[in-house]
Amino acid sequence: MGLVRFGLTTASIFAALACVLPTARLHAGAAEASNTLVSQSRTNDSETAPGPKSLKQQVRVTVETNASPVGASTNTAKPEQKSFQWNFSWEGWNGLQAGLSQTTLISDPLAELRQAIHRTNAHQILHLEQAKMSAKIGARIQVDGAGYVTGHQFQNFDSGVELRRFRVYARGDCLLLMPVSYEIELGYIPHQFYIENSYLAFRDLPLVGEVKFGQYQTPMSLDAVTSSRDITMMELAAPLAALAPGVNAGVQIGKPVFDNRATWKLGLFAAGSSQDTGDASKDYGRAITRITGLPIYDVDPDHPNSATLLHLGLSANILYSASSSLRYRSRPESHLAPYVIDTGSMVADDAVVVDAEAAWVNGRFSVQSEYLHSWVNEKDGAGPHFDGVYASASWFLTGESRPYDAINGRFARVIPNKNFDWGKGGWGAWEIAGRYSFVDLNSADVHGGRLSMLMTGVNWYLHSHVKWRFEYGLGHVSKRQPEGYLSIFQTRVEMDF
Repeated sequence: MGLVRFGLTTASIFAALACVLPTARLHAGAAEASNTLVSQSRTNDSETAPGPKSLKQQVRVTVETNASPVGASTNTAKPEQKSFQWNFSWEGWNGLQAGLSQTTLISDPLAELRQAIHRTNAHQILHLEQAKMSAKIGARIQVDGAGYVTGHQFQNFDSGVELRRFRVYARGDCLLLMPVSYEIELGYIPHQFYIENSYLAFRDLPLVGEVKFGQYQTPMSLDAVTSSRDITMMELAAPLAALAPGVNAGVQIGKPVFDNRATWKLGLFAAGSSQDTGDASKDYGRAITRITGLPIYDVDPDHPNSATLLHLGLSANILYSASSSLRYRSRPESHLAPYVIDTGSMVADDAVVVDAEAAWVNGRFSVQSEYLHSWVNEKDGAGPHFDGVYASASWFLTGESRPYDAINGRFARVIPNKNFDWGKGGWGAWEIAGRYSFVDLNSADVHGGRLSMLMTGVNWYLHSHVKWRFEYGLGHVSKRQPEGYLSIFQTRVEMDF
């Protein structure tokens, strides 16, 4: 008999997505024969997986016959048929994989005719098993420690340790009326629980590519759309923390184009329940668009550490405030520190923010920079405008290269050439990095202050899922009280599984 095939993708928890196709078996009479389909496997980063398209590629059909000898009688009850079946597997750092399949029973319409002709009570039952859902359930944890050296004019710079982030999530694909990807992620940051990425996404649609709705990171800024796990420094640069939006609720469309050499996204957003980073405005609506391109992209799959690429991007954020109030502020790139520049609430209906981004990767060396500018439409007509810029560079001492996710126009998880293995020559990946940033929140009648920061750091990737960071920062606050210099010593241990 012919076989129709739909795909079942069983997703891993954090960094990989493995798919093992089940087998199809044909049972005839009292004897049983099997014909096993070729298994196929695929591994992808959990955030860049190809989505639920493969769910439509496989269905498993099983034909069973149960016959009794002619003249014999039986009162044996039919075995209970299971409609749903769950499969779980744990694959180390790739975590827990779960898959749900649904079985539909189809009776044989010719069974009575065969019984009349062949005088046998053999009945055939068709079991139609469709792949309905794949899931991965995981967690991420980041623990920070920081110490500060400041002048007496600065208050509330208290050294300490904090649970910077803790998130648990379920992410995967399912086949409803049409294939859909989903994620539900709950997070904790100091003093509050919040909803991070929680959405449904319909992918591979004509013209628009993907339709995604829920609450998630808005498509603006290279570092902001890159996972906090994969950015070079511990925190976003001050200009991004002040002017760029964070996690919002909304809907967006977009897709990669030109053979994944460019991307575009367009979305409409409103304020979410809460957010970890981003501008401090409340009660607003946004229209955000981002386009990226790769004028240079030379990546050899057999030698990923020799990649050469040039990333360029441009995004815009049009914000309308329902409460006629906007606000920008930033910490000195350390979450345990207080805010040191702040516009306060500005009486304004709307604002426009643009962001230009560029990144260059040449093997183990990479540089990137972004410039942001905001025009605010204050009700008194003052029209303040604010801007900021950062530039960073990094070098892998152990020869790795920053991986790039061309589907989403951002950087991805670093995988060491050799994981840390004490006594066996494995030291993981070591990266040295530096970043300079400047943001100016002084304009017209707004005196939010200026902040310049020089951050240096060493990142130790013990494993693709375990990282330890060490940073030293020197900052200067001006044009706002209190003014002065401050020094930051901070570290972060993080892992996901």
